[in-house]
Amino acid sequence: MLGAPAVLTAAEALTGRVISAITLEGLRKTREEVVYNLIDARPGDVVTADLVDDIEASLVDSDLFAEVTVTGRPVGEDTAEIVVDIDEKWTLVPIPFFSTDGSGFNGGLILIESNLFGRNKQLVSAAFGGTGGARGFFAYADPAVFESRWTTSLSAATGRSEEDRELPDGTAVRTYETESRAARAGLGYRFTRSLEASAGIRVRDERITSQSIGAAAGDATEIDDPGTFLEPDVSVSYDGTRAVDVLRVGPRLSLDGRTVTGGGWEVQATAGWSAAVFGTHRLRLLASGGFGEMPEIAETVISGRDGYRTLPYQAVSADSWGSGTVIYDLPVLSDDWGALVLSHYWEAGAYDTAIIDPQPFFGPGGGFRVYIRQVAIPALGLDVAYNLRDGGFVFSFSLGAQM
Repeated sequence: MLGAPAVLTAAEALTGRVISAITLEGLRKTREEVVYNLIDARPGDVVTADLVDDIEASLVDSDLFAEVTVTGRPVGEDTAEIVVDIDEKWTLVPIPFFSTDGSGFNGGLILIESNLFGRNKQLVSAAFGGTGGARGFFAYADPAVFESRWTTSLSAATGRSEEDRELPDGTAVRTYETESRAARAGLGYRFTRSLEASAGIRVRDERITSQSIGAAAGDATEIDDPGTFLEPDVSVSYDGTRAVDVLRVGPRLSLDGRTVTGGGWEVQATAGWSAAVFGTHRLRLLASGGFGEMPEIAETVISGRDGYRTLPYQAVSADSWGSGTVIYDLPVLSDDWGALVLSHYWEAGAYDTAIIDPQPFFGPGGGFRVYIRQVAIPALGLDVAYNLRDGGFVFSFSLGAQM
């Protein structure tokens, strides 16, 4: 009996055939040209199993789509139509934020649109306020300028903030308040889906309104008011990871450098490798570090990220630093809505600055990540770590990173 053409799996229907057409199904917001630009397949190409896998991986990696299924319909003896069925994510996400340490508080709202006008452009805006001051910022990123391999970004921030710098044991180094304004423009190029290079320049105006020197600063003097300065930067990154359910496995490397007019430079690098264990579990090895000579107000804040979670949250900056970390991620709940992943890790490292002797740190930590499949933010989570070198628990918060 005659019926509709058979719809087969991609491997069965497409391998060795010539693509006659690529049909997209399920799109509601995203423009078709955006999807075509994300995949390396065109009518006339000869299909291989790897090419089919690449279509699915490229679309999933964009973080615009919750699920992608590629099937094929044979057309004649040697050709086939590729059918890409797409389930789009919710890309406009408001995120309220509130934190307190018992003596002060900070709160606000982050608004993220990761598929502006359906064209795969990202726009982030936020406003924060509290006992430490008020701040606001926005950022715009275009990962494919006019559907090309060129990328661009623009950002700006303004506000007043109170900055605390501490040793790993909590001893105060400095406390200062600043009024700041900054803007940055960047341009990049994607050589492949995994390899990208970029460069940018930031102009900053920093005014110190008050400051105090803590016991750990020794005989250091007060920070000079820096005024207006420029920060050129360059970056090269390689991301060879692939998705295994909500987690990503594979290699990831990055190398970054920046300078500050008036005197100051810095180079930093990160190398990570992860592998799937027992199906959907993940083992990660991470090493990162940097060195340079920066004015104190322009030093990189290293605490609050993987490898440095035993340090006081967002209160440690450094001229030179390094750490190694072993992390095990265990999904304990996975359903259509998303997944809950528990993490356990051990980290060890050290850092120093022009006024602080080398400070070692090491210890265990744990936390959780919540991944929501239909929302275009990879994850949010909370960590708690214990620094065995100096004692004390440290809490930290994570949002949006491809973890």
